[in-house]
Amino acid sequence: MTTIMDGKAVAAHLSEGIQHALEESHKHGIQPKVAFVRVGDLSDSISYERAAMKRFEKLSIETEQYHFPEDISARAFLTKFREINEDYSINGILLLQPLPEHIDMKRVVELMNPMKDIDGMTPFNLGQVLTNEKNRLEPCTPAGVMEMLDFYDIDLKGKNVTVVGASAVVGKPLSLLFMNRDATVTTCNLYTDDLTAKCSTADVIVSAAGAMNLIRAEHVKEGAIVIDVGINFNDEGKMVGDVDYEGVKEKASYITPVPGGVGAITTTVLAYHLMMATDYQKEPVLFLER
Repeated sequence: MTTIMDGKAVAAHLSEGIQHALEESHKHGIQPKVAFVRVGDLSDSISYERAAMKRFEKLSIETEQYHFPEDISARAFLTKFREINEDYSINGILLLQPLPEHIDMKRVVELMNPMKDIDGMTPFNLGQVLTNEKNRLEPCTPAGVMEMLDFYDIDLKGKNVTVVGASAVVGKPLSLLFMNRDATVTTCNLYTDDLTAKCSTADVIVSAAGAMNLIRAEHVKEGAIVIDVGINFNDEGKMVGDVDYEGVKEKASYITPVPGGVGAITTTVLAYHLMMATDYQKEPVLFLER
């Protein structure tokens, strides 16, 4: 029987740890605070910011929003970003992407304090993933995938894992996280020759390519675990993933729905990362059990 993996249950579990950490931080007179930084008014960025704001407010975490017009000069934005980055009252920063073309994303990320980087995008934090450091701030979506697997007690040691998608924010760091768990990892993309062959022997398939119905029944062996990270919209405007959910779910032992799967975890992971970031900045006072 197939287990439908419930992102909301995972988020609720993480929220318990966050609430405990908040209580401990308040005992020490510390009020964790996150800054949302957005340039322009792209609908996807606004939607993600709203979802994150809703999650942080539900957890009673202090937030502050910094919105800048799309035509702000690169120099002016970098000056403002430095001020936010150096504000001692701010413990975490979420930089909404993408930035306008005239602002160099690489330059902005290089400026960010890695200890405030709750989305795990700085070179330092990505390097921490590479070297498998114990205390690190990982990219949130890959971290959400691992939280999902941990919640369902899935041991990855020795498993054959195929990751479809090789972006710097999901596919690449996720492949490293699997390798850190002693899995054997194959990383594919939309141009991979004979994707079916690469997937059909996998114990775990994760698709993060952003292509509707990319993973179908013929890609999945009986009993495989299927994690869908894709976000697409069909002709009716309904959100769907990369996986042909109805065609695959009877073959899989575990499968994530879209919506309601990994996407339901990411904003809670951001909040958890904020508490981790606060820990790093306020040591030796630690609020999370790590």
